[in-house]
Amino acid sequence: MRNFVWTFCLLSLAFSTSAQSTLKVSIDSITTDDSHSLRRKYNIHYHIENRTDKPLSFFLHPHTLIANAASSMTLFAVYKIYQNDEFQDMDGPFFPNVPEAAQLDNFPNHNTPEAREFIKKTNEKYKAEYDAMIANYHQNGGKSTDEKWIIRNQKLLRSKMTLQPHQKQPFVILTTWDRIRVVNNGDLEYYLNEKDAFEIEIVLDLKKTLFKTDLSETEFAKIKNDATFIEGIFTSNKMRINFGE
Repeated sequence: MRNFVWTFCLLSLAFSTSAQSTLKVSIDSITTDDSHSLRRKYNIHYHIENRTDKPLSFFLHPHTLIANAASSMTLFAVYKIYQNDEFQDMDGPFFPNVPEAAQLDNFPNHNTPEAREFIKKTNEKYKAEYDAMIANYHQNGGKSTDEKWIIRNQKLLRSKMTLQPHQKQPFVILTTWDRIRVVNNGDLEYYLNEKDAFEIEIVLDLKKTLFKTDLSETEFAKIKNDATFIEGIFTSNKMRINFGE
């Protein structure tokens, strides 16, 4: 048993070292905006570095984050929160950002003419994007008539990123905290004590073949056989984040 544990530790260390030698994720800074009385805004500045001599491709939505507790089958950057150096597997306090929803919150009454006009334009915008993806799929020779599958396919393909050898690519994640200090994960409850020290860590859980059902056979074969298309878990440094008053 001891030999098994030792072998497992060596394999885990080797994987971690190999991953970091391929792609490096680094949080550079976190800025906050307290201009809104009910929400604190955060700008999380980070970058991804290709540490190899060849291009690297992967699926990722780099401007959106999701809690580790809810990160299964996601294309988002995953975040972990540490409270007094201890990882807390909470589902929050940040959630995927929907800019239009945040803008709608600026209307005290959603039944006003101004709010209804905003909702109308937002729906028209999403409908136009939906129609454009369907049209693009068919213009490129797609044969499926399942529009839900087509949208998943097009969104997945749009999430493909390629970093050139030794390229560093900066990104910013915009997110908010509603200042509610109790965060739940199922029956578990966590409290964001303003006197505690908090850190955040970003994890890129890159998947190569898990989204097979959202790709055509040709697309899947091309990605599967592409040695520069990578998968793996890549973890950033930790950085202090403010949940104080």
